[in-house]
Amino acid sequence: MTLEELIAAAVSLTVLYAKRIAAGLADRAAESTEQAAAEHLGRLRAWMVTRLHGHGGESAVEQLGVSPVARGLVRQQLAEALHADPHAAGELEALIVPARAAVLNGGFLSPAAHLPVPRQLPPVPGDFTGRDRERHLLEAELSSPSGSRVCLIHGPGGIGKTVTALQVAHRLAAVFPDGQLFADLRGADPVPAAPDEVLGTFLRSLGVSPEAIPDTPEGRTGLFRSELAARRVLLLLDNAADEEQVRPLLPGTGQCATLITSRTPLAVLAVTQRTLLAALPEQEAWDLLGRICGTERIAAEADAGREVIRLCGGLPLALRVAGARLAAFPTRPVSRLTRDLTDERGRLDVMSFGDTTVRSVFQTSYQACSAQQQQAFRLLSALETPSLPAWALAPLLGVDSATAAACLDRLLLIHLVGAHQPEAGSERIVLHDLARLFSRELSTQRPQAEADAAVQRLLGAYLAAADTADAALRPAGRRHTGRNGAARYPPPSDALPGTATDAIRWFDVERGVLLAAVKHAHAAGWWDLCWEITDAMSVSLEHQWRWRESRQAHLLALDAAGRLADGGARAALLRNMGEALRDGGTDLQGAESCFTEAIGLFRDLGDDYGLSDALGNLAILRRQQGRLRESADGLATAEDIFRSLPLERGLAWTLREQAVISRHRGEYASALGKLDRAAALFTANDEPRGVAWVLRTRADTEAESITRGCPLPRHWYDGPWPGQLPARPTDDPLWAQARAHYADAELIMEEVGDHRARTWALLGRAEMALHDGDRRTATGLVQQARLRSESHSDHRALGRALTVRALLRAEEKNLDEAISLAESAVSIHRHLLPDQVGEAVAALRLARLYGAAQRHRNLLTTLERAHTLYQATGMPFPQAPADVLLEALAQPIPKPPRHRFRLF
Repeated sequence: MTLEELIAAAVSLTVLYAKRIAAGLADRAAESTEQAAAEHLGRLRAWMVTRLHGHGGESAVEQLGVSPVARGLVRQQLAEALHADPHAAGELEALIVPARAAVLNGGFLSPAAHLPVPRQLPPVPGDFTGRDRERHLLEAELSSPSGSRVCLIHGPGGIGKTVTALQVAHRLAAVFPDGQLFADLRGADPVPAAPDEVLGTFLRSLGVSPEAIPDTPEGRTGLFRSELAARRVLLLLDNAADEEQVRPLLPGTGQCATLITSRTPLAVLAVTQRTLLAALPEQEAWDLLGRICGTERIAAEADAGREVIRLCGGLPLALRVAGARLAAFPTRPVSRLTRDLTDERGRLDVMSFGDTTVRSVFQTSYQACSAQQQQAFRLLSALETPSLPAWALAPLLGVDSATAAACLDRLLLIHLVGAHQPEAGSERIVLHDLARLFSRELSTQRPQAEADAAVQRLLGAYLAAADTADAALRPAGRRHTGRNGAARYPPPSDALPGTATDAIRWFDVERGVLLAAVKHAHAAGWWDLCWEITDAMSVSLEHQWRWRESRQAHLLALDAAGRLADGGARAALLRNMGEALRDGGTDLQGAESCFTEAIGLFRDLGDDYGLSDALGNLAILRRQQGRLRESADGLATAEDIFRSLPLERGLAWTLREQAVISRHRGEYASALGKLDRAAALFTANDEPRGVAWVLRTRADTEAESITRGCPLPRHWYDGPWPGQLPARPTDDPLWAQARAHYADAELIMEEVGDHRARTWALLGRAEMALHDGDRRTATGLVQQARLRSESHSDHRALGRALTVRALLRAEEKNLDEAISLAESAVSIHRHLLPDQVGEAVAALRLARLYGAAQRHRNLLTTLERAHTLYQATGMPFPQAPADVLLEALAQPIPKPPRHRFRLF
């Protein structure tokens, strides 16, 4: 102990002795613990009388229990005695330690009956709502009988820290019979409360006379802790600024507890329970609003009430202001307030009523920041995006990463901005909706050039990172040479994706920011940035099935390329747009026009990289349409260019496409050979997505080589077919191999996030289960595939899923529904796409269902259509008389084979 703490403890314990023992209560001290306390306190008093006898302090010791003046005199005389004799301090401490322990052991008669009991807690608002989980945790910790209980509630301004703390403190009042102390530390003010001033107030509340309060901060802290040594008091320190302000105010023993609120987490303070308050969930926000303005009133306009809650962002202060406005004007509809709040330019003005304003809580935190931190806060709203990665602050400010990180730390500590960490991702910066409005409001007060320069640096950094990610993903490697007009800004090295898998994840996380960047660049007239960012993210949008977003971004980018009169940019963007139109299934004719124009532009520019890629994608379109001969010619031309460049990755994708055509034609050995070469190239070039596509195509090929490409399971069709149809596919070892390849493909697809390819693997497995007679598995797989294809508008996959489902429903004796499903599939492939291969398969399956339903006219016309399509595509079809085929197709619904369950 310091000398000040020894003096304070000695006086406090002697006062206790004077008030309790001298009053005769020691005579009733029957318990041994109370006897020990009386004995120790008596020895301490005797020592003080002896030590101070020669200094005239004996009479003052006698009067300690009744005279504040005596307490001051004893402190002064005891300090002189301790300074005069170096051994005196050790003697005093040897008496104080056991005396204090004896007082605390067993609760030696609380001094509450003779000392003041402060009850300083402000009232809790009657409309307090929610926070049940947080309150229960805090109450359990603060009422615990052991340990030094210091709990903290932290969070942004207006989140409800004080009212939550008051609710907890009032509920625990009975646990702390010696009183509750409260202080507003004014931590968000320019000049927070000084700890020694707070201590002076506390000491007076505890019964210490002003004359006896030490002048030094250390002395006040020592006396404060001594006064609390034998009491059970709860301290509520509201709105703390930092650890330095709080530490002198903490009690020294575990008999008392402290509850602190702060906008910062006070990270280095020894705290037993930290509670971060977040925005209120919708139901609690609804309850709070209803308590303020009337539950029936908002229930009568429920949609408007929910919109008010959404616009308040779950911030309790904003909800209180909104509720106060509604309560003040009871005849006004809730929808009027909704309309007023919808206007972002005036929302913060509406969220002000009487002496309460939401803007002020942000303003207070903002003013506590340095100039650089204030600039960072203003710039974080410059791009319209829900979040930004932490590294983005460096290019926004134009500073190094370390400086930006320190700046961000401060903004996070005071909760002016928030942060979250996606799964397996890095920290991201988020702004509460109302904080974002305040940030924009501040930005309008600054020159526009500040925000423009910052956003240009940010977009340049994103473009540089997207370049790196795009290079890892492009199916044909380098696509063209024209993307070099926009200025790049170097992002931190740890922000750059390293592998193809990293690139896929990076684009998935940053997609929203990149789309916002394209819109911002176009609006600002930064044409190079607009089209180059769009081109850099095009492959990732295709991977993620984001065809609508891709089309929207490419329309802006094509306009930017036109304003630049850049033929290379236009060629690249047309190639990308063609892919979005093709794979989105919305405009195949438009896709063909895009690819055709891009091919011409790339030829004129002498860009073989772009040319080979555009040729390959046009060939894919024609293959998907069932124009297999044209597709094969286009792929052969692309293959020649890829070999001449050379460009192995582009060649690998071309070989895979050629394998698909060979499979459609029934040339299974040729298809497998091409897939072997493609797999080797993908593996050598570290492209796991390509490996997964090869595995899936291999599984398709292996399964079809057993069923000879017949789209009907053997129990559905026993007629003629080119090649020998198997009695039971599962008897062939290649069948199990195909199933294993599907499983391997799905594992990689899941890893790289290629949900589109996984849908097609699910369809392949569903068809295998259909052939096996495993209806349960087939139904589950085809349902998954159908939901995925519908959610991503993959019409080709949907058509295939519907025909598999049709056969399954027929086996479940729902023939009418089965026919309807198959008819829908035929319509998708014929009219929506069109897709001759898909329509040929769907038509033959529909013909079989018509036959089972004895709808002979429909059977005949549909079979003729299927025959025509099979011939047009070059797919194998039985060369048998029509009557033989009709008879085979007109059989009743078959009974599926008994499925043999596999253990592995």
